[in-house]
Amino acid sequence: MRARPILFSITDVTNSKLKTAAGESLLVVDAGGTKTAAWLVDLTRPDGERVIGRGRAMAGNPLSVGFADSALAIREAITHARDDAGQSDGCAARAILSIAGAANERLRGQFVEWARTTGLAERVAVVSDVLPVLAGGTPNCYGVALISGTGSVAFGRSENGRTQLCGGWGYLLGDEGSGFAIGRSALQQALRALELNAARCPLTSAVLNHVGASTVMELTQAVYENPHSRVAIAGVAPIVISAADGGDADAQAIVDTAAGDLAKLVSRTVQSIEPIEPPLVLAISGSVLLRSKRLQNQLHVALRRSGLECEMNMVEEPLAGCVRLAAPEYNGTLITWQ
Repeated sequence: MRARPILFSITDVTNSKLKTAAGESLLVVDAGGTKTAAWLVDLTRPDGERVIGRGRAMAGNPLSVGFADSALAIREAITHARDDAGQSDGCAARAILSIAGAANERLRGQFVEWARTTGLAERVAVVSDVLPVLAGGTPNCYGVALISGTGSVAFGRSENGRTQLCGGWGYLLGDEGSGFAIGRSALQQALRALELNAARCPLTSAVLNHVGASTVMELTQAVYENPHSRVAIAGVAPIVISAADGGDADAQAIVDTAAGDLAKLVSRTVQSIEPIEPPLVLAISGSVLLRSKRLQNQLHVALRRSGLECEMNMVEEPLAGCVRLAAPEYNGTLITWQ
């Protein structure tokens, strides 16, 4: 995750840097719907000291920003991580790119070819953004990983090695329980209130204030004329989550519906990889799930109602899961190096 370019002059000092940068270094990247994050990792160091550089950049989900902008965001985040580590640009030993939509073979191939062309690393692995969540939130990479951010997706792996990706269909066909779904529900509620000239509930007022609209026409134009409408709609979700936490009944109803939809996604994933010994280990991540305690709690309740007892673990930093995936035991099973 190729020929190795010369990174430094050959001196005693820079030889040690060369070993770290090209011989034992690992680049890990998480290209998400709101940001792209990168770590430069020195695998020769103790666990708590391995991350030697961190970088961030703009949204890098190719399904929403396109391949070119995604690649640009990944390159920028890596550059910042190298700058943070005090290293010039160069070729790492390995790189793991965690990217939404990477389950698609064509898209995955595009990123592999791009990584080779740019000399990103000697070996590259491109994985779905949900796989590092599973690695970061389950003891043995068995169980279900669930992401609810701008979109939603789940991935399951049983002890017999059976795996299944569920959801991740994008906002036109899926994304139930996601930030997009929550934001859209709140916008729809606001539109209905405007049509009826109804008294504006606190949630509708907050949504209209956020969008900067006071009529149906203004609200629909604000959405449809936005070149990044999917992200803009998902950007309403934090308002709903905050209102739900404050006791707003309308917001709580939207969040609870999202929890039910996510529970169905998890249940479908479990059914596809059975058998799974209870309790189910559920690794959760994504800005929406991590931000909303109510969504987490209602998800747990909905799963219990469906007969699934689970141990829920939050994965706040999927990049840690990427580092774990670089371990030799996952080569050829969860990771394929190219």
